[in-house]
Amino acid sequence: MPHSSAFTRRWLVGTAALPLLLAFVFARPAYAEIRGTDLLGDRAVASSSALKVVAPNVVAPSGVLETSDGQVLWARDADVGRAMASTTKIMTAIIVLDDVRDLSEMVTVPAEATTLGEADVGLRAGQQLSVRQLLEAMLVHSGNDAAITLAVHVGGSVDGFVKLMNEKAASLDLGQTRFTNPHGLDESGHHASADDLATMAQYAMRNATFREIVGMRSVSLTIGGTRRRFDASNLLLGSFGGATGVKTGWTDEAGYCLVASAQRGGTELFAVVLGTKSETARFAEARRLLSWGFEHYGIRAVTTAEETAALVAVTDYLDRTVPAVVAETTSTAIFDVLGDVTTSASVAEEVQAPVDKGQRLGTLSVEQSGRLIAQVPIVSAAAVAAPDGWERFRIGVTRLWRTAFGGQVRAAPVTMM
Repeated sequence: MPHSSAFTRRWLVGTAALPLLLAFVFARPAYAEIRGTDLLGDRAVASSSALKVVAPNVVAPSGVLETSDGQVLWARDADVGRAMASTTKIMTAIIVLDDVRDLSEMVTVPAEATTLGEADVGLRAGQQLSVRQLLEAMLVHSGNDAAITLAVHVGGSVDGFVKLMNEKAASLDLGQTRFTNPHGLDESGHHASADDLATMAQYAMRNATFREIVGMRSVSLTIGGTRRRFDASNLLLGSFGGATGVKTGWTDEAGYCLVASAQRGGTELFAVVLGTKSETARFAEARRLLSWGFEHYGIRAVTTAEETAALVAVTDYLDRTVPAVVAETTSTAIFDVLGDVTTSASVAEEVQAPVDKGQRLGTLSVEQSGRLIAQVPIVSAAAVAAPDGWERFRIGVTRLWRTAFGGQVRAAPVTMM
């Protein structure tokens, strides 16, 4: 009996705990699905087996791939604020370039810039460098001492500069971004989302000086009377075709981060990778995203000039038609993951003479998955004069005869597209 009673108690406890255990087991995938949902455009990858097949195989905790105008091609938790490490310096450079007109302006290194440590270029208190040199040291080699020096010079103090950073973030509608310093070392309340970082990079790359500096593979500075060379922290430069920038980062809290850009065939893409576990992983993930992006997104010709859409009946004649052709060749950016591109022509069935060459006869519409992406006029390929008096009389008589006894009274329109 004692044994039976103990067994009964254990069975009852186990039975009572079972609902909690089941809830825990089934809640975990639901949480993972919410927090780990990958998007292709605005479509959840998990919603379609076809999307699962085509989606890039990325292991970064958070990231985004966007076009230069902000169209999202791929995203994972891209709207979640995270520690951003030295990618912070994108905004630091934006503020400096917005404020300073003469980049040869000389700046004195303050003492506080030499005590920060971590990534630096060894600046010495009292040393003078130009704004341009400090931007190169900060963006190419990620110098924290250069970031502090620029912040004090432009903002009057680090706090004053950080205020400017947050004001700029608000003006760019960076809803998940908050700065507490200009260098990116871990601090409470210092964060940005992958999507915000992509927006920052797109904005910064419109500045020719910023674009030039982040594309440099090394920079040389004179420190303490010695000329030193510092290599770029962005290892995609020179190793990934078309790489144009932008900025690396690493801290204990942020992990290894990278905002990368590349340009091919007139298309520039921006990949943000946050929180990878190693330096090589962030570059590998960015390569994978950018390569995938160029494979599936680019400028494509969607219409061809002079292609015949239809033969339009000219009503003044018995058997005359005029070719209706596409007016121009049109190219536009296409993200093929969103579906096939289709065209449809809306063309008049008949037209009255005289017809001018180039006269509009219709419209060619180009759609992708029901979304209109281009429209091009369809026009007459030739001029057709109105019949003269005798010819009009002859056509009129013939038309009356054929109406009474049968026969063609005007040409039949022909649709070819």
